[in-house]
Amino acid sequence: MMHSKRPNEAEKINLDRCYAESDRMIAVSRRQQALLAGAGEAVPEAQWFVLRLENHAEKDVDKLLGQASIERWFPLVKKVRKAPHAKRKVVYTVPALPGYVFIRVVNRDRTWAGILGMEGVVGVLGGSLGPVAVSDAMRLKFKKKLEERSTDAEVVEAAFPVGASVLIEDGPFASFPGVIQSVLDEQVATVLVEIFGRYVPVELCLAQITKAE
Repeated sequence: MMHSKRPNEAEKINLDRCYAESDRMIAVSRRQQALLAGAGEAVPEAQWFVLRLENHAEKDVDKLLGQASIERWFPLVKKVRKAPHAKRKVVYTVPALPGYVFIRVVNRDRTWAGILGMEGVVGVLGGSLGPVAVSDAMRLKFKKKLEERSTDAEVVEAAFPVGASVLIEDGPFASFPGVIQSVLDEQVATVLVEIFGRYVPVELCLAQITKAE
């Protein structure tokens, strides 16, 4: 009987610990929810603010803000990359302002107590008087500029189009002439360099080449 009793007692103790830990986590969650209650209400008092985040915390913070029903906006920009030996370009997006997110909330103490307690949130932009709101007009103007802006790769391709003659100014092929074969991204291009009567493709940083006159 002693052998059958001890495992049950051990099991009961472990379960008690689990329940206690679970209750503690629920209490923290409920407190957070209570602080954030009404923070993201679509009311005239709601304004746009900018949060500063830890490095690479955008996805986690986005999830937490979503759970709190808070309207947010992560500015994104398009990037274009042409992989080596591939004809098709790959278009992808990256944060325009890494480490920052716009949120629309009601400006009050309990709102910031809840938001600044989120994991991954460092602070809110503001001055000595507290968080500074960003007007919706200014945010939309910034958004429009991002949407109209050409990608860095497109700008580079315009400056160094395929077939353009260039001169290599740095590296082992310094002073050699070449021809742009492809632009891999905003920093690297494949250049056909004439070596011993043959054209050899060489990947070079754009800083190493200049457009021939």
